[in-house]
Amino acid sequence: MPGTSMHVCFRCGLCRPPREPFLQCPQCGSLNDPERGEFGNCKQCGAVLPPRNLPEPAFCMRVGKPCANPCKQADREPQDASRGCIYHTSTEN
Repeated sequence: MPGTSMHVCFRCGLCRPPREPFLQCPQCGSLNDPERGEFGNCKQCGAVLPPRNLPEPAFCMRVGKPCANPCKQADREPQDASRGCIYHTSTEN
């Protein structure tokens, strides 16, 4: 983005965790977004949806704690130790 200091990236997966794929209802075919809480039962017809495809938790080198939804920076040494991660998801319930 010329002329701005803002960097926006939604493609490589290095700066944020990958999006969870939509769940398609086996009965009516509608798409349900699990990131909006649409899992378990279909928002359209109420049928039982297939199970979510959740990522394996990983130890995040950037924050020094396990992360339930790791991005691709989890296995990289942090360049700035004071920098945290706004997308860090705790593995504790």
